[in-house]
Amino acid sequence: MKRAVGPCIAWATLSLLVACSSSDQKPDDQLALEWQIDSVPTLSIADDGALSEPAIGRAVGVSRLPEGGVVIADDGLSSLRFFDANGRLARSVGRRGQGPGEFEYIAWLRRCGDSLYVKDIGDRSISVFALDGVLSRSAGDSEVFGERPTYHSACNSSGVFVHNGWQLGDRTPGRTRWIVPYWVTGTDGVTRAELGEHAGSERLVVRTASGGGGSGPHPLGRNPVLAIGRERVYIGTADSFFVMAFTLDGTPAGALRNSDADLATTAEDIARFKRLDTLGANESDKARAVREWSTVEFPPTIPAYDAMLVDAADHVWVRRYPRGTDQHGEWLVFSPSGEQVATVRLPGTLTVHEVGIDYVLGIEVDPLEGQQMVRQYSLRRTR
Repeated sequence: MKRAVGPCIAWATLSLLVACSSSDQKPDDQLALEWQIDSVPTLSIADDGALSEPAIGRAVGVSRLPEGGVVIADDGLSSLRFFDANGRLARSVGRRGQGPGEFEYIAWLRRCGDSLYVKDIGDRSISVFALDGVLSRSAGDSEVFGERPTYHSACNSSGVFVHNGWQLGDRTPGRTRWIVPYWVTGTDGVTRAELGEHAGSERLVVRTASGGGGSGPHPLGRNPVLAIGRERVYIGTADSFFVMAFTLDGTPAGALRNSDADLATTAEDIARFKRLDTLGANESDKARAVREWSTVEFPPTIPAYDAMLVDAADHVWVRRYPRGTDQHGEWLVFSPSGEQVATVRLPGTLTVHEVGIDYVLGIEVDPLEGQQMVRQYSLRRTR
């Protein structure tokens, strides 16, 4: 589904709370400092009607380039779209198809050092591009990451990946959750470390009248999050605010912790999920979603968090699951040693893809129109 892009909703502040805690302690009261995010983005990419083609079809990933521009992985336009530092389209790489550098269904973009990895779940391939858009490799998923099929993947600047696997187990229709493997590889597909088996995503298993069917993420269900820094791997299953940490060789290295709010699912949580699940969707997709809601029982508890990444300073950002009518998402930031150093409030419809030393970059959705907007905001860290 392609989505148009509308005007930006300005957003102003970010506050930092410094904590005195270890990875095995809950944070104490914090001393407030202020990191600032400007209300006006330093880079804004959105449809303004001036171009003959849409600026964004359906963006699924974005990364900043060395010269200050960005590259957007756009499944709606079946291409990588390169924009300069002024937000002007410089070039487009790729098209719909199954050949080298072509795309059927782009699932994600990962910036791993000087390479861009693009996963296509249409033909189960990985394409690797240089930062200037030149294709350097296109191969099957198993050739790049090994024989085990991957579900989620994250990488660090050295090209080391962490993955979890697909769910296996009972296919009884309804809500279910399976235990899946987690592991570390290089870009040669060789497994470097096993991280054990932990909970995967909460799934909705369905059956058709013909006996076929499959599964998808359960509405309001828990999904694991992965991140990897220079020396640590992080795995969170979202059952509580607890994130496991490992060294790159798989040795346990403590945990990131914070106190849990009441996670009991409320009517407001369900209403929020339904609103966002259909935001910007066409009438056919909205009708499909409404039919699905009528067949499920929503989980009794919400996830503790729903997103995690490592920033340019090797800090770990974890977003608490937004509640009910919340207009913002609360991100907790941890140092590499596991101490909570910040609490950050960002727009609730902003999916953050990168945090640099002085910027936050992501894909924001207009909460009224459902239109996508790529936004980069200046980040000023107070020391």
